[in-house]
Amino acid sequence: MGIIYVCIIFYLIGSFPTAYLLVRIKHKKKLTIEGTGNIGARNTFDVTNSKTDGIIVLIVDLLKGALPVLWFMMFSGFDPTYILITALFLLLGHNYSVWLKFKGGRGLATGAGILLVINFTVVLIWLLFFFILSKLVKNVHIATVIGLMLLPVSLVFLQGYILRFDYPSLQGLPNQFQFLFAFCSAICIVVLLKHISPVMELYKKDS
Repeated sequence: MGIIYVCIIFYLIGSFPTAYLLVRIKHKKKLTIEGTGNIGARNTFDVTNSKTDGIIVLIVDLLKGALPVLWFMMFSGFDPTYILITALFLLLGHNYSVWLKFKGGRGLATGAGILLVINFTVVLIWLLFFFILSKLVKNVHIATVIGLMLLPVSLVFLQGYILRFDYPSLQGLPNQFQFLFAFCSAICIVVLLKHISPVMELYKKDS
């Protein structure tokens, strides 16, 4: 199986519209036109008022990011550095699903799932940033955007503590920091792109 086929398969896995199908089947609602129109855990909860449904979507979207990456790193036999491009296709599938006319989620859960497999410490830092910022700015979207921008920068200062990979193939990389920085930055940029619109809408309301 060539790497191009893996990218296509990863995109299709990522594009599986978990939240849309759950809400459509269980509640007879179209999530693309309900609430924010976002196909993710938060909008699922807002539209259905069901914590259970929101948690189900969160877990499935997290696993949708983690399991394909875990397979790639442990069983695919490809150069492990190719995970950088294949993981992006996985995340792009979630954010721009072919089944929903390229609508999708904002990528937080799926992106977290991807990063958990590569280096779980990065996710802990991400969550710490989000927790602190959400208390300071009192807005989820703004806290998310700032956290996404700060995360790659934080790796520069914390590289001596977080450059620990679970896979021997990555441990042997001569440029571990460059790889982790590029990987984390790429994931953050893709997720960040879906959070610009909500922040701009907030800005317009306040101006």
